[in-house]
Amino acid sequence: MGNSSGDITVPNQPACVPAAIHHYFSDKSCIEGAALDQLEKMSRLRGVRSIAAFPDLHPGKYGAAGVALLSDRLHPLLVGNDVGCGMSLFELDLPLRKLKLDKAANRLRRFDALAIDDPSARLDGAGLSGDLFADALGTIGGGNHFCELQAVENVSSSASGIDRQSLYLLVHSGSRGFGAAVFSDILSREPDLMSGLDAASPAGLHWLGLHDQCVVWASLNRSLIAQKAASALGADCRLVADVPHNLVRRTADGYVHHKGSAAVG
Repeated sequence: MGNSSGDITVPNQPACVPAAIHHYFSDKSCIEGAALDQLEKMSRLRGVRSIAAFPDLHPGKYGAAGVALLSDRLHPLLVGNDVGCGMSLFELDLPLRKLKLDKAANRLRRFDALAIDDPSARLDGAGLSGDLFADALGTIGGGNHFCELQAVENVSSSASGIDRQSLYLLVHSGSRGFGAAVFSDILSREPDLMSGLDAASPAGLHWLGLHDQCVVWASLNRSLIAQKAASALGADCRLVADVPHNLVRRTADGYVHHKGSAAVG
């Protein structure tokens, strides 16, 4: 969910009073020291008010992943180049009892050969430009992204709408080349991006507008991946949950930056 650790890290800014860091993990959690160091540096970034760190906290290229960070300013570096990345769960209308595992595996191997009918129309329907990285729609990407066929063994009392007799697709993917282009664009425009952006400035408004498009694009991408996989299996699918984990959300208190942390509620 996060980028691998690189040679650019969040700089120490001793002039800033460190923001509060809240650890939502126990002493038994295996947390790398590098991630804790990055958390401390993130707490000194301009405008940062508080940080929540979760059990899957790990080092990233521009800051730790597995966090939610509240700030008065926008920090595109902390969101990264895969804006809108997340996971979506879909239920298939193919019941578990009819699954032929070997047959399903062979069909899913032909996933990439399946085409999307009129991707431009799909983009238009989502409120996006019809030529916005249309060729990349319905593609999973590399790294830890995937489309996985799943069955449910146990259901908690709070898991409404989940059926042990059903089959599901879990899709993890993001904004692909679109997000990468947006990230490269803001890097070229703002050489001092470590200080963040004023959300009301031209640069802040520009990035935030593209950010919002990336979130929509990534959600559409996951949906089309699921539709392709369901088609390969001779089934239809319905969305159960769509949860992004790389994005910024506006709140009454400021801007919450999610990096590898589910944005729910």
